[in-house]
Amino acid sequence: MSITVSFPAALKQYFEQINAIGIPFRYTESGEPQGLCQSKKLYYVTTAGGTIFSDAYGYGYVKALAQTFYGIPETELISAENLDMIGADVEAILR
Repeated sequence: MSITVSFPAALKQYFEQINAIGIPFRYTESGEPQGLCQSKKLYYVTTAGGTIFSDAYGYGYVKALAQTFYGIPETELISAENLDMIGADVEAILR
């Protein structure tokens, strides 16, 4: 039996490992998360051989963590998709 872990699952696992109170965030006295990161913007870069139909488990998840817990106010998605489609102009897609 083999188990395949997709990249979004591995990324989610990574965030769960580093998401320790007192490192990227802390809780205020009222129980609200307060970000401790000093970054102003997070870039999420992804590629796909086909179409990216949902950002719920990739960009959406990272954006929610960045803005809600880490205190990074701005996020930007940079994606290149359909790279493995027959006839795709990969160079144009990547530009």
